[in-house]
Amino acid sequence: MYFVEHQGADLLNEAIALRATNESGVDAYQLHCLWEASKHRQIIMVKTENCEPLASISFAKISKYTLKQLASNAEYKLRPYEYSEGKILYVLDGFFRKNNFRKSLALLIPQLKKYRLIAYVKKGRLRVFYNSVDFIKIVKLNES
Repeated sequence: MYFVEHQGADLLNEAIALRATNESGVDAYQLHCLWEASKHRQIIMVKTENCEPLASISFAKISKYTLKQLASNAEYKLRPYEYSEGKILYVLDGFFRKNNFRKSLALLIPQLKKYRLIAYVKKGRLRVFYNSVDFIKIVKLNES
C-alpha cells in the first residue's frame, strides 16, 4: 500500500470518486473543504498496491490563532488563506471504505506522526491531540 501525491485537481477527483464508488455523497460543505484542500495539495489518498483507493483525508495546516478560533467556536469556517498558514494539522474530512478503516488508519499513522498537534471536530466539539515520539495525548484547550 502506498500514498499518492498528485496535483490538486487529481486529488480532488480521486477523493470524490472514492465516495461515489462507495455510494456515499458529498454535501456542499464537504465539497468546499475538499476544493480548498486540493488547491494546497492537502489531500492524502491511501491506496492498495493495485491502485485501489481505500481512504482519503483532507486537511489544513492552521496556526495557533486559528486553532483558538476553532476552540471558541467549533462551527468556525476556515478562510482560504487559513488552509496553509501554520503547522497544526486540522483534519477537515476523512473518508474510509467500509471494512478498511483499521488497515487505512495503520497506513496513515506514519503520515500523521509528522505533525505535533492534530485537531478535528467531532459532534460539534474540537478535539486536539499532542503527538510525541512515545505517546499521543488529548489536549484540553481553554475557550477564552
